[in-house]
Amino acid sequence: MTTPRFDLTPFLDMDEGQHFERKSLYEGLEGSKRSRDRRTVRDQVAEYVAAFANAEGGVLVLGIEDDGSVTGHSLPSKALATLLSTPRARLQPVQPEGFVAQVHGQEVLVFDVPASDVPVQVIGDGFPMRMSAKTVQASESQINALKFRSLAESWEARPSPLTLEHLDTDLLTRARAGSGYVGLTDVEYLLKRKLADRRGSGIVLRRSAELLFAKDGPDHPNASVRVFRVIGTERRFGHEHNVEERPRIEGSIVHVAEEAVALIGSLLRRPSRLVGNRFREVPEYPEFSWKEALLNAIAHRDYAVEGTTTEVWLFEDRMEVVSPGGLMPSLTLDELLSLQRVHASRNPRLVRALVDLGLVRDQGEGIPRMFAEMEGLFLPQPTITSSKRAFSVVLSNTPTFSAADRAFVASIGSAELTDLEFRALLEAHRHKRVDNARMRRIAGLDTLEASRMLGGLRDRDLLELHAAGAASYYTLGRAIPSTRPVAESEASYSAHGTDRDQLSEDRRELDTDRDQLDADRDQLRSVRGQLGVGRSELGLGSLPAALRDEVEALGTRPRKERLWPVIHSLCSLQPLRSSEIASLLGFKRPKLLVNRHLKPMCDQGQLERTHPDTPNHPDQAYRATTQGEDE
Repeated sequence: MTTPRFDLTPFLDMDEGQHFERKSLYEGLEGSKRSRDRRTVRDQVAEYVAAFANAEGGVLVLGIEDDGSVTGHSLPSKALATLLSTPRARLQPVQPEGFVAQVHGQEVLVFDVPASDVPVQVIGDGFPMRMSAKTVQASESQINALKFRSLAESWEARPSPLTLEHLDTDLLTRARAGSGYVGLTDVEYLLKRKLADRRGSGIVLRRSAELLFAKDGPDHPNASVRVFRVIGTERRFGHEHNVEERPRIEGSIVHVAEEAVALIGSLLRRPSRLVGNRFREVPEYPEFSWKEALLNAIAHRDYAVEGTTTEVWLFEDRMEVVSPGGLMPSLTLDELLSLQRVHASRNPRLVRALVDLGLVRDQGEGIPRMFAEMEGLFLPQPTITSSKRAFSVVLSNTPTFSAADRAFVASIGSAELTDLEFRALLEAHRHKRVDNARMRRIAGLDTLEASRMLGGLRDRDLLELHAAGAASYYTLGRAIPSTRPVAESEASYSAHGTDRDQLSEDRRELDTDRDQLDADRDQLRSVRGQLGVGRSELGLGSLPAALRDEVEALGTRPRKERLWPVIHSLCSLQPLRSSEIASLLGFKRPKLLVNRHLKPMCDQGQLERTHPDTPNHPDQAYRATTQGEDE
């Protein structure tokens, strides 16, 4: 069996979505794991491979847990070969079989599935299709209609007059690395992503390859972004003209997207706002929200409309992102506004490559997270509209911070909360309840993450559990005093109000609240100092020189044989939280650090928890033991 030139590194920290799925080959409780039933796994492989082939292609990896840890398999060679050949044995037409890859000393099974030009059937079990992070059943006619529409109606699928010599090889190298196929040639990558087709001994590029990689930009009059700054809340004309247009951003859409993000980021103001239960200086619009609106407009616009371009309008009170073309026929505005994860792409080849390039994600989570982030900063819900000609997203920067919200924040006081924990409490305050499903929907958490976070808030009496099986929910706990009733007239300030005096007064009240919160925080620090329970700040520059050199020498993705002794040395200085260790080592995701390293080190006796009976304690930290020194 020949193993293709495939690098799994880009997928290890990737969330499941339209083009990626991971599954464990074990089941059961920790400490008593056993191999999953082989027939069940084969059925699952057949379903997922067919589903990816019937949509836009994708990668299925077996041997990785839900938390991202690599556990591999324990299959005998014959069973392994049978499982890898499932796409040839169980699907019609047959699909490429899987292969084995090595990750962290473990063997994992990889099924790299290309998009099929015809519907793929699981023999005797129908036509599954990938939609966002789910697999659904479809009919052969539905899949045929979607594939025909993509080929016949999408500008990206049309042949391009450009040749390989016109493409940016640096961008192609970056895309190949992000796809896992760094060892492929540029031609092989373009063919695999259906950005080109073979014609005899040569290839013909599609317009999608031109949009993405053309060195001098695509042969399209308006594949660009225009940014306008409006002085005021409405456009004026003639002698009252108040619109400033920045230079048009042109080139390949990769450069267009990156330059537009940089320009808009530089134009946004940074007011002081309540983030969690603390005031911070933040951009006037949540970063994820405005980037999601912009990048979606670039990725999903209708490039067959050549007369207009993507436009961004920055008013004093709102940001408008407008892109040519309405929604896909298969997607309705009601579905988008239901805040469920949905996925439909007018430009599937374009989006797949943009995922490889690290510019967009494909989990279908953008709209729910956009709404959640805006509400979490006490900003109005986004306004989304669609017509046959255009699709627009409007974000308002005028806070809807109500008297009830101010009383709620005051009731929390100086409790140490992460932004997500505050988001859960805010949900319980505003809607009288919060549950696991709601946190998954608005914050992009998985079931286990949401359960741990809500359980942690319950343990601190910030939430109260109302157990009802799958219908369980939480309300605000006894550690949060009841807030006084608020008259309807003072409940909130409209996002579109024109009473600027009232808004100014509201901002002054926010400043007063912030001063009070800062004073409370200073008082708390003083008390901690008197009691001798304060924590010293440990930064990279404060480490002993030899240890600092060891940390800096680790590089990216070090093996545990090098990493664990460094973690042990850090925790020998003082007990450290996972977030502090992650910051020192440059880990972006403390949760993965805990699951892959800190927990195993505790299990082996190299580290011990400061709260051993409560692993998810909010103040959990890790200290080194003498066993780690001996090893």
